[in-house]
Amino acid sequence: MPASSAVALRMSNTWIWISGWGICPDRFKAAAESALPNYQHEVLPPTPGAFEAVLRSGASRIGGYSLGSLILLSELSRIPDDIEIMCLAPFTAFCEEIGLGGTTPVASLRMLQKRLESQPEKAIKLFYRLAGLPDEPTDQLPYPVEDLTWGLEQLADVQVDTTLLCRAKGYVGLTDSLVRGTLLQSQWANCDLIENCSHSYNELFASLPLIETS
Repeated sequence: MPASSAVALRMSNTWIWISGWGICPDRFKAAAESALPNYQHEVLPPTPGAFEAVLRSGASRIGGYSLGSLILLSELSRIPDDIEIMCLAPFTAFCEEIGLGGTTPVASLRMLQKRLESQPEKAIKLFYRLAGLPDEPTDQLPYPVEDLTWGLEQLADVQVDTTLLCRAKGYVGLTDSLVRGTLLQSQWANCDLIENCSHSYNELFASLPLIETS
């Protein structure tokens, strides 16, 4: 088999993900591999270069979680039409004041940004509490603090063009503390509401095999 064909075959069997703010990519990868074992999985943290890396990869399947979903959804116009896109725990705008389903007040986000500047480990713990992610480790930062700072800036500023949402498939938990799923679904018909799921990627991944075979 020619080298180019081998690469194409490998990439067709691979999901490339941009994970969420403050989430360890290795932990996210383990959850993806457990839920979708018939695919290879590569996971990038949500950093300034993550989306360009996804485009360069040549992958035919790309996914995002939380902030990673926001990054993908905000760049839908640049993603080729033949690429499958999956978004877990997505939002089209993070802050409550924008009125697109996000539940976090701007003041809370600003507090998180300020805490990150002086006490990054405590900022991570605070976010895990806000998001309902009690099982995430807090003994060290999941990736560099400058990328965490950039990620909070995206949560504060990025708003998705909802006219393009039909390009992607979304899954959001009905008990997600960061997004009102029913309001999100009113904007995005291709977004499924998952019962008994929160913002946790572990819970959402655990539901995927049931969803995909139903």
